[in-house]
Amino acid sequence: MTTTMQEETASDSAIGFGFAEIAYMLRMFGTPAAKKSAEVLRLERELATERLCVAGASSLLARGFASIGEDLELEGPAVAVAYALAKADRWTEISLITAEYTDTVVHLESDNVSLLLQPRTLETWFVFAQDPAVRGAEAELSIIEEHVRNHPEGTAFIRVRTIDGEDHLLIRPDAGGWAVGKVPDPTQDVVETTGLDGAGLLGRILATRGEATA
Repeated sequence: MTTTMQEETASDSAIGFGFAEIAYMLRMFGTPAAKKSAEVLRLERELATERLCVAGASSLLARGFASIGEDLELEGPAVAVAYALAKADRWTEISLITAEYTDTVVHLESDNVSLLLQPRTLETWFVFAQDPAVRGAEAELSIIEEHVRNHPEGTAFIRVRTIDGEDHLLIRPDAGGWAVGKVPDPTQDVVETTGLDGAGLLGRILATRGEATA
């Protein structure tokens, strides 16, 4: 795989991948990060099904996202997707909630490439490259702000995972600002903080991600 991560994530357009294709890419590497990616994308059972993974490899080959050398070699955008799946060190599920539906964005972050994935019909995933000039927390804040602009009564829930642990944050609009909540213990009610501005919300997202807020 000689194509660089920067070259493969330069486009702003989404590229769709089927769940069998993603399962194959996860199975290719078998790293702890790949196993966590399978857990987050709810593909653990598919990952263990060899015939399905072979079907995924066949589909990648047919679409020009892989070629045959000594082994099957990934090509084009599949390189960056497989890298992020196998090398991620943070996984953030962003649930965008309205009265009618809940949409989901999965944010995968690795050392060289970060991706935003959205589930679509028939267990396909649309994959977008995150702008490398934008910090991960800022990208997540932008998604939530856009959601609330389109749905003023909308709320959001972020669940941040690493190999070793996880954290969460409930987010809702609050009188022109923001309120956030956490559930410190399943037996307790939500502990809420209100009156946050955009910078305050960004700080709470950073803290949930385990990053410094300064």
